[in-house]
Amino acid sequence: MLGLGLSISSEDSSTNGITLLVSAFGARLADDGGTIENPSCMQQDLADLVAEAAPFTTGLLEFYPGAAAAYSLRQLRRSVSPYAIRVRRANDLEQDIGFNSNGELDTNALLAFADGGDAWVSVWYDQSSNGNDAVQSTKSSQPKIVDRTTGLVTENGKPALQFDGSDDFMTSGDYIVELSQNPVSLFCVSQSDALTVGQYILAEGDSVSPYSSNFILGSATASEILWVNGTTMGTMQAGQVLIGFDWDETNATAFIDGSQSDVSKVVTVNTETSLYSYIGRNATTGAGTFFIGKIQELITYKSDQSSNRTGIETNINDFYSIYS
Repeated sequence: MLGLGLSISSEDSSTNGITLLVSAFGARLADDGGTIENPSCMQQDLADLVAEAAPFTTGLLEFYPGAAAAYSLRQLRRSVSPYAIRVRRANDLEQDIGFNSNGELDTNALLAFADGGDAWVSVWYDQSSNGNDAVQSTKSSQPKIVDRTTGLVTENGKPALQFDGSDDFMTSGDYIVELSQNPVSLFCVSQSDALTVGQYILAEGDSVSPYSSNFILGSATASEILWVNGTTMGTMQAGQVLIGFDWDETNATAFIDGSQSDVSKVVTVNTETSLYSYIGRNATTGAGTFFIGKIQELITYKSDQSSNRTGIETNINDFYSIYS
């Protein structure tokens, strides 16, 4: 364990066994000129880890690190992801909702907090450790996750955020794609209720006039995916889909459900400043172009992950069971 030449199992998770492990780790740190800041805290964390009954199987970022932003209703990286979302109920009380021992959303805590009523998401926490949390402080624009009549919002049996197509969206105060600066790989699990113009799942644009958008993901022209500066790539599908993109700083390629959806196209990218990222809406203020449907996962990399694409998409599909 931890490269110390020790093996501690759940049967060995006694105080003496964990103390031995912490001591050995402290000695290794001391050899490297470091110290354990809080031994008692580390001892408790290790005890919980060793005694964990169920295997943790959903940590995509533990296998494919380096995301610019990672929003999901499952735990993508256990070590830095204590919470998935912050939710609000009808009386305006709010609470952070984390994960169960399997790394899935703690729906028991969520439903207990909703207490038979509606619940909306005010913060979708970024699990990349970059702090690009998606937020929405305007109550009427928060996507719903629990409905008082139908219960937990789900798609294909997994929790989902419901965007109403009218005014629901979330914003990150930093860019999470930024095509003009780097290659990009993107993965999104969503379900659209309307394959029509204006179904913006993710957009990045300038925060000042003329509110231009450099990047848009979603059905922006009829049912096609709009990529960059008016270039359309691939056709959106009804039902739950895994959408992906690769951008190598010259060509953009679209993917649907693990398969290439269109030919690779040369795309011209505008250099913009003061970028903001919008989930569920175009960056253009007042355009009325909002997404209607559900989003369950959105992960972006400011790097070329094409060599990892099969592994990443397999991890996503294994959890959501989107396609065979």
